[in-house]
Amino acid sequence: MKLQTKNFGTIEFDSNKAIIFEEGIPGFNELKKYIIIEDEEEDSPFAYLQSIEDGGVSFIIISPFVLKQDYTIEIKDQYVAALGGGSSQDFSVFVIVTMIDKFEVATVNLVAPLIIQSETRKGMQVILENTNYTTRHNIVELLGQGGC
Repeated sequence: MKLQTKNFGTIEFDSNKAIIFEEGIPGFNELKKYIIIEDEEEDSPFAYLQSIEDGGVSFIIISPFVLKQDYTIEIKDQYVAALGGGSSQDFSVFVIVTMIDKFEVATVNLVAPLIIQSETRKGMQVILENTNYTTRHNIVELLGQGGC
């Protein structure tokens, strides 16, 4: 399929690779279908979560484990059930990057990761409880503290 996007121009994608966020992503609840676009830079840890329902909506995402090797997340049974079952190895975890102007001030929300079940292609954003993480961790600082 083809999609006209704001950030990537016209792209082709396999509709079987779509990830369904049944509840949407907070602030974008009406948009349910996304694809992941890998960054074109070699060895880049970043990717893009592109809506296939609105070409103007995409999020920069990154694995939190790249930024914080000791990042922990409990994928609760209710999340596993909602996303179609599986074990912890069946899930990918990403966090959304907020970058307004410059990379130096970009932040990530470690409190509300995206979890995606790789077999069922279902995803959701969850809120971690009882955590010391915040909604605005500076990426440069995290990388300086031992991120990959």
